[in-house]
Amino acid sequence: MSLRALLRRLVLPPLAAGLAVAGLALPARADSLTDFPLLALDFTDTITVVDGQSKTVRFAVDNLAGGGAAEDTVIRFGSLPVGLGFVPPAGCSATECKLGTLAPGKKHSYTFTVKPDSTVPLTSSFTVSLVLGGEELDGIDVQVVRTTRSSADLEISAVKDLELSRGESASLPPVTIRNTGSGTSATLGLILGSLDGVAPDMDRYRNCEHDDVEGVVVCVLDQTLAPGQKAAVDPSTPLAFRLGKNTPGPASYSAAVFAVGLTDKYVAAFTKRNAGRTGDTLALKTTSSAAGLTDGDVGDDLNPDDNAATFQVTAPTAPADGKAVGAVFRGAPGDRVTVEVGTENLGPFATVPLSLTSLRYVHVQLPTGVTLNAADDMCLPGTSPKDVALDGAPAGRDWVCLVLVQVPKGRKSLFTLTATIEDGAHEAGFVQAENGVQDTVAGNDRAPLTVEVQDSLPLTGPSAGLLAGAGAVLLVAGLFVVRMARRRRIVTVVD
Repeated sequence: MSLRALLRRLVLPPLAAGLAVAGLALPARADSLTDFPLLALDFTDTITVVDGQSKTVRFAVDNLAGGGAAEDTVIRFGSLPVGLGFVPPAGCSATECKLGTLAPGKKHSYTFTVKPDSTVPLTSSFTVSLVLGGEELDGIDVQVVRTTRSSADLEISAVKDLELSRGESASLPPVTIRNTGSGTSATLGLILGSLDGVAPDMDRYRNCEHDDVEGVVVCVLDQTLAPGQKAAVDPSTPLAFRLGKNTPGPASYSAAVFAVGLTDKYVAAFTKRNAGRTGDTLALKTTSSAAGLTDGDVGDDLNPDDNAATFQVTAPTAPADGKAVGAVFRGAPGDRVTVEVGTENLGPFATVPLSLTSLRYVHVQLPTGVTLNAADDMCLPGTSPKDVALDGAPAGRDWVCLVLVQVPKGRKSLFTLTATIEDGAHEAGFVQAENGVQDTVAGNDRAPLTVEVQDSLPLTGPSAGLLAGAGAVLLVAGLFVVRMARRRRIVTVVD
């Protein structure tokens, strides 16, 4: 099993590409890019089944990143081989699940089972399609692999989302681990991971340690699971996560619990490192029927996808006063001048991470009497992210610049503009900062953008802003096209 592939599931829901997940609430004054549904189908592409046994598979469809409800949502199963032993999810027909309406910020989970008989080839396949309003929008080919190989197959139960106050810690309901494979597991381990803003709260346990390299907490449990056995975390020693005292919101941060089998070598080194520690012992209750952690320390598993239980931890609103940063084109007629405009975060909290449903941007209106020569890569002609000109029309005075980064207290997000000063009148323009629900102070959201004519050559402003390293991102008619990693399919629907 690939450890990094396992941990990568942390960043999949609901946005991928290394961006922190945020924004369950729409901004008060900034526009949302997604007043339409943005659906994600979280479905494995490979199911390995031990001959003669059944395999339970969990999947979900979510609208976590969308700003509008998905109507008439259907999941369809097609090309099911004869003899696959497919048992559809509860409440579904043999070939489809009618979800109906899926509200923004919501997800729906399903489970089904397969038990292929000997007439099914060693490798077979079927399709899973996402249908919205009668239109098939996306499909996944799922491989089913029959095997006689003796190996463990650990499954972990789902974890519900949490809502926490800043600085608050909460215990998870006891998660359950089941071995549905044909071989006994290696020594069990639980890996707790999260993105910035939320963290595992496991310091009380002497059999858990921080792995600073991977940014997770690894807990070693002194037991194995035989085929058919299951175990639950002892309620007296719960798993817990804490929301940071300075975590901004409204935002939702990904967290996960992973169940793995650990090699004897890793367990021995772990035991030696922690021999002198005191405290409680994280324990499992078994019932019948990561300092230095690497891929080589994690045991083999037939279906590693169901070793992960990901969930969201929601943080409440935290104020972040965004102040518009204006500028002056200073120089003589004919001079080419570069300025920086944008927004400054006066705090007291950082802004939330980038989200399709909680965007921050700057509306720039150029002064008259200047000709724009170059604009920042993050700026396009228009007045808001939902009103940009991409049809080749001449650019006017209005530009919109997207704030792509999380802005700490006391820092700025700036955009470079280069223009030539012309003769004639120079009516002032403005910089309007749209900072979303965190910004409750409106009086400083607009700053002037003016021209000061001089007889001498101007000094140009800095040529690099805070976003210079962010890379080129297309702002396409108010819509980001986000493509998920493997097993994560994104479908956008615009009425």
